[in-house]
Amino acid sequence: MEKTMLDYIKETPLVVNDIIDHSHEYSKDLVDLYVTNQFSGITLIASGSSYNGCLTIVPFIKHILNIDVFLYTPFTFVNHELPFIKDHLFLGVSQSGCSTNTLDALKALKEKGRKCACLVGRDDCDAKDIADLTVNWRVGEEKVGFVTKGVTSLAAFLMCFTLELGRALGSVNENKYIHAKGQLKKTQQIQPLMLEETMKIFEKQKDLFYKPSRVILLSSGPGLGVASEGALKIAETSCIDAFAYEAEEFLHGPVYPCKPDDLFILIDNSDAPSSSRIIDIALALEDISKRVFVITNDERIREDHRFSVPEQTCQHTSPLYKLTCLQTLSYLMTSMTNNFEPHDCVKRFKKANKVASKSRDGLYLDLQKIQ
Repeated sequence: MEKTMLDYIKETPLVVNDIIDHSHEYSKDLVDLYVTNQFSGITLIASGSSYNGCLTIVPFIKHILNIDVFLYTPFTFVNHELPFIKDHLFLGVSQSGCSTNTLDALKALKEKGRKCACLVGRDDCDAKDIADLTVNWRVGEEKVGFVTKGVTSLAAFLMCFTLELGRALGSVNENKYIHAKGQLKKTQQIQPLMLEETMKIFEKQKDLFYKPSRVILLSSGPGLGVASEGALKIAETSCIDAFAYEAEEFLHGPVYPCKPDDLFILIDNSDAPSSSRIIDIALALEDISKRVFVITNDERIREDHRFSVPEQTCQHTSPLYKLTCLQTLSYLMTSMTNNFEPHDCVKRFKKANKVASKSRDGLYLDLQKIQ
């Protein structure tokens, strides 16, 4: 029997702990590239779930290294931003190593004579023929294209790379390094508990998760990447409209189309000052919909609408287990509705392949029954 999204979610702690335990070895080439070239910052270039994985860790990199970190989708980077960025490590990210837009960005950098690296999830990929350096972040096999293990392990790898780079640059001392590594390890002790909690709340409130008109996810800071990935995962699996917003900006316009059958999911930021305001917004949204849920330990949210765990980590590392909640909800919501199958018009669009997004076919299982 083929593995499901849920199987890969359950495999995540094993993969992430391996990355944490071998962070020096796995990230050494990337650290050496940065140090040797005396780069002053990092520009991440990614799309889809890889983009969202990067979005979760940009605050972590800034917090640890105090450097400029930019994140762009490849199309925007190539057509609008490339000429304006100097002295950065250009780091493409593609789990398949075959995303056509990321490959285009790497080609554009090479044509300009700029050094570039690419993080990939498999050794057999097209990125290795273009980038100066390709680094496998050791996600292992993931045949379901709606990636889960890949996103979380990518975020973990980039966090570990950040700590190793900080040590090499002298900006992370041993105490800070050990503490941060401890936080990363703790996230993977929490991850199975978050999975169990999500399944429990879903089973109890199944009617509220069934076929909402839309799904709206709200957060800020590190949680915004979690919200963005949650929106992508729910939209591409359940085929229900799903949107991610910065929590406060949602009040400045996007709130107006809301209806009672919209599903709201908010993500707090653990110990961050932003969390209190996010909870205030969640409580206020109950005037619109009964379908308001929050990833939080704040007891102002009713227990049966709260995805909580016995312990938390800091805001910067918490995405490594908070992603689990939304990945699991995506799987459960899809399993009880469309079972991953989009409208026939989308099947025709994908089958025509007029605007290919991958340089190779057959990289993932055809859950959407496109063929």
